[in-house]
Amino acid sequence: MYKFLKRGRVAVSILITVAVTLAFLFFSNRETDLFNGFLKIQFVPALLGVFTGSAIILVLLTVLTLLFGRVYCSTICPLGTLQDATSRTASLFKSKKSRRFKYSSPKNLMRYLILGAAGIPLIFGSSAVIAFLDPYSNYGKISSEITGRLEQYVHNLLSTVFPDSIFFRSYSVFIAGSFIFALAFLILVLAMSALRGRLYCNTICPVGTLLGFISRFSAFKPEINRESCNKCTLCVTNCKAECIDLKNSTIDESRCVGCLNCMTVCKKGAVTYKYSWKKREEQNEVPANAASEPVPASSGRRDALITLGLVGTFLAVKAVGKVAPLAAKPKKDGIAPPGAVSIDNLKSNCTACQACVTACPNGIIKPATGEYGTDGLLMPVLSFDKHFCGYDCNVCTQVCPNGALIPLEIEEKRLTQIGKVRFNLKKCIVFTDKTDCGACDEHCPTKAITMIPWGEEGLFIPKVNRNICIGCGGCEYVCPAKEKAMIVEPNEVHAIAQKPKEEKQEKVKVDEFGF
Repeated sequence: MYKFLKRGRVAVSILITVAVTLAFLFFSNRETDLFNGFLKIQFVPALLGVFTGSAIILVLLTVLTLLFGRVYCSTICPLGTLQDATSRTASLFKSKKSRRFKYSSPKNLMRYLILGAAGIPLIFGSSAVIAFLDPYSNYGKISSEITGRLEQYVHNLLSTVFPDSIFFRSYSVFIAGSFIFALAFLILVLAMSALRGRLYCNTICPVGTLLGFISRFSAFKPEINRESCNKCTLCVTNCKAECIDLKNSTIDESRCVGCLNCMTVCKKGAVTYKYSWKKREEQNEVPANAASEPVPASSGRRDALITLGLVGTFLAVKAVGKVAPLAAKPKKDGIAPPGAVSIDNLKSNCTACQACVTACPNGIIKPATGEYGTDGLLMPVLSFDKHFCGYDCNVCTQVCPNGALIPLEIEEKRLTQIGKVRFNLKKCIVFTDKTDCGACDEHCPTKAITMIPWGEEGLFIPKVNRNICIGCGGCEYVCPAKEKAMIVEPNEVHAIAQKPKEEKQEKVKVDEFGF
C-alpha cells in the first residue's frame, strides 16, 4: 500500500512542478489562466492573498497538514521536488557501501531565528525578507531567470537555423542582478540537496518550519514499532529529512515531509502511518541508555500555539490594515504595475516570484534593483526602455497568485493611473533641433497629449492633460530625444483617470462623385 501511495505522491509532485515550470516559461505565449491554479495553491501566496480570494486555499493546506503532516513540502512545493530530484541524482554517483543519509539533530535555534526574521517583518507589513526565502517564489525566480534565459538562447539559436519559421523568435537576452541571485540560490539548494537531502527545507525554509510546528498535531504520523524493528538502519539511510532517531525509535514529525521512503524500504513493516491525534505516553518513553532527554508533549503544543498565534496576528494586522511598513522612508521612484493599488501594498504582499515578469507580453516588467528601496528588491517594477504598457493588456493582474496585483478587467485597467507623464520642453527635439515631431501624440492611447503651436517657426509642442494620462509609458518609449522629454512619474497610490472625451464625428454628405 505504501509503495502505491509513494508512486502517487511522486506522480503528483512531478505534475505540479512541471505545470509551475511551464507557467513561468510560457506565460506570454498562451492563455494565462491555463496553469494559474498551480500557482495559487502555494502556501505563502495563499497566506498573503487570504483577503483577495485565497482563504480557501490556506484553509485546505492547513487542514492537509493537520491530517497528514508536511505533505505540502513533499508533494506541492516545486522547490521540494527539485531537492528530491537532486538528491536522487546525487545518490547515483555514490558507492553502494556509503550511507546515503544519517540522523541529524534538529537545528531549532537557526530555524526559529529564520522564521522570526521572515515572519516579524511580514506581520508589520513588509514581505521583503520572505521574498528571498519563500520556496515557491525562489523556484519562480529560477524558472524565469535561469530556465527562461536558456529557453531564449535556444530560441535565438533555432531562429538562425530556421529564419523563416514562425515557431522561433529572436530575443534580446540580458543578465541582471535577479539572474545572479537566482543562480546563487540554485547552486546553494543543489549543493545542500546533493549532500544532505532536505537540509534546506528543515533548516532555512520558513514555510517548512511553520508547517513543521503545525504537523506536530497531525492526525496521522509515522511511527516506529520497537518490537518489530530490528535496527537494520534502512529507514535512516533512506530518510531524506534525516529525522529518524533509530537509537530512541522516534521520528521528528516537525522535519518529516511524508515522503514514505522509510515505510517502503522497511522489510519488517516496523514503520507505519498511525492515527495519533493525541500524543500517547509511550511516544515519549526513551530507553534507559538513551543519551538525549525526552521532549515533553507540552513543548510541541506550546511551540505550535505560539506559531499559530503569530499567523493569527499577521492575518489580523492585514485585516485592519493600519500598520505601516517597517521602512521609515522607503524609496518610491519605481512605477508599480497595474493592480498593485499602491507601492506600499505591493511591498506588503509581493514575494517577488516573478510570475508577472515572465507573463508580460511586452517585457516591460523587471525585478526592482533599488527603485523601491532595499525593502523592495526583486519586486516588479515597470521600465519603458524597450516597450510600453499595452492599453488593452491586463495579463500581469491575472497571473499574480497572492493579491499583490489584484485582477483588473480591461475596462478597469484602461482607467488605472499608475503614473503621470511630465513634459520637459528643453529636452524635446522641437526645442533642441527646431524640427517637428509629434511621436508622443501619435502613440498616446487616451489622447492625453495634444499638439499646440510653439514659436515663430510654425512648430508644435505637446501639451499633457495629466487627468487623462494613465502613465502607460507610450510617449516615453517613442520619444526620440537622447534624454527623454517625456518621463512617467509614478503614483505612490494608483488613481482612476478621467475618461477621455470621445470625439464627435460630423456626418458628411457625399455627392454622386464621391466628394
